[in-house]
Amino acid sequence: MKRWSCFGQTSASAYRHASKVILLGALLVCWPALARDDSKISDAEANASAEASGRTIYTHYRAIEAVRVAMDADQTMRDDDRVAGEITLGYGGQIHVTVLDDASAALYRAAVSTDGLLAAPIEALPAPAELSSNERAAAQARTTALAFDSPRCGDAYDTVVLPSSVEAQWVVFLIPRPSQGAVRLGGSTRVETEGDVVTAWRPYTRSCIDLNPAPNAVAMIVTHLLDPTPTEIHVFWSLWKGKPFYVTTVKNGLWKVEDGRIAKADD
Repeated sequence: MKRWSCFGQTSASAYRHASKVILLGALLVCWPALARDDSKISDAEANASAEASGRTIYTHYRAIEAVRVAMDADQTMRDDDRVAGEITLGYGGQIHVTVLDDASAALYRAAVSTDGLLAAPIEALPAPAELSSNERAAAQARTTALAFDSPRCGDAYDTVVLPSSVEAQWVVFLIPRPSQGAVRLGGSTRVETEGDVVTAWRPYTRSCIDLNPAPNAVAMIVTHLLDPTPTEIHVFWSLWKGKPFYVTTVKNGLWKVEDGRIAKADD
């Protein structure tokens, strides 16, 4: 039985159709992170994949942040030093956030809409609870990715864990925690896992790049050396900051990332 039934199996054709999915709300909840082989896809396919993945990362990250804000407003939750991190699962049109302890047991649960709003008060479990099979797999992927010796920029990292288009695999996005309005582009990493094994990984930059756009800045700009097109991380950060992101690539020149979409800047 498949782990995720919202889209069934995802094939290479998903790259071609990602930008044409009508049910965007469902797409943001449970769109699987596609296993990447960029040498075999066109720029248009890469852009469609980056758009879908970047929007999904943003939706899940925003759900985690909504839970953190609500917990911070509650003194008991705020002072709970058992909290070690979060995982998310998308189903039923919502993002379901599970707050974990160091042993990957559930401490709190919450459902968040795709608009980033809590659907109900956070549920504080009376005792650390065993995870479901999907939650265990996601928690294992998170643990595996965090333990992997990839280049880091700072110590504080957040994770977004998504099911892969490859059966029994997961994709973990390691994202340096935003601070003081900075865009922590450097140090962001994509890690693909199966059980406790890393099957593939990639960084999104070659150095620890922090962008500090002024609050009134109309856009952000960066030169990207590792890909011919912008990536899901550029899409994520553009959505997170609510600003267009101009990305210059060596092969294809200037791109504009805005509202979860990628286009040539002169289109």
